[in-house]
Amino acid sequence: MFGRKYKGRRSPNIVFVIFRLILSVFMFTLLLGGVYSAYKHFSGLDPLKLNPQSVLNQLLEGRVPKEVLGILPTGKQILGQSDKLIQANPVALKKVVFKFLLVADSHNDRSNLNKALSLAKKNYPDIQFIIGLGDYTEVGTLNELQAAKQEFDSSSLRYFLLPGDHDLWDSRDKSLSPDANFRQVFGPTYQSFSFGNFKFILLYNSDNYTGMGADQLDWLSTELDKAKIEGSRGIFVFVHEPLFHPSSDHVMGRVEKKLKLEAKNLIQELAENKATKVFAGDIHFFSQYEELQTKLQMVTVGAITIERNPQSPRFGVVSVFDDGSSSVEDVEVK
Repeated sequence: MFGRKYKGRRSPNIVFVIFRLILSVFMFTLLLGGVYSAYKHFSGLDPLKLNPQSVLNQLLEGRVPKEVLGILPTGKQILGQSDKLIQANPVALKKVVFKFLLVADSHNDRSNLNKALSLAKKNYPDIQFIIGLGDYTEVGTLNELQAAKQEFDSSSLRYFLLPGDHDLWDSRDKSLSPDANFRQVFGPTYQSFSFGNFKFILLYNSDNYTGMGADQLDWLSTELDKAKIEGSRGIFVFVHEPLFHPSSDHVMGRVEKKLKLEAKNLIQELAENKATKVFAGDIHFFSQYEELQTKLQMVTVGAITIERNPQSPRFGVVSVFDDGSSSVEDVEVK
């Protein structure tokens, strides 16, 4: 009498189903792409470029694959001419001539910069000086730069600093020379000095638009000639932006593509003049590797800032040995 009439379930709209499926696939692909790009950018390792068979063969032979050697989570490895991991024992047999501190990318994180400098002085009392690899500020105002200078001054250690790209922004925004604020607070943007019969060359390559300039490149050639005449036992070179990285695109020339040629020529000149190592910041990740063609040894130093840092805040301590070799210890700020 009161019978119910049941209607069949409405068939789904096939067009809507297909649209939802395509949208889901697109969003998932976009997510994977973002994770991949972020990992490649910060770790310096491109997983798509790994050769699984090569990696497996090297592991079976008891070797650490060269594709991952530079990003192992320890600062005690040394990347040599072979693919083998050189542990601390061979290094212990050498005599340390001197040590120096490397800091990079504090980005106004004065707290961790202070911690890093204090920790370095406490745990490495034989450190001779500090070399800064740029980006001590967010936008390079005079107040920011002066605040960073206070931290370096309070360390009571001698320091040599080069500017990062963030340290140039305010000057450029005010239509000044990009390095105007930095020079007012810290002095020269590039310089050289000798210590322990080793040559130290700090280069200014953080201007993403104009590059290093003819004057600086001429100066560099003169300094490399001086190193030969002086009989330097080694040449250490310091830049803000890496000249090369085996898998990351966060290198010199990423903004103005024409600067990639300048970086390539610079690598060639440094290799021909037997530069010992090239140290860089900016990438916010510690890694050690060699340029593929010239075999020039390179190191990127981790960031001190806690922001936008895929690792914990950190700095580097370089030990220079009596045979002219060197090692870099990756130190976490705790």
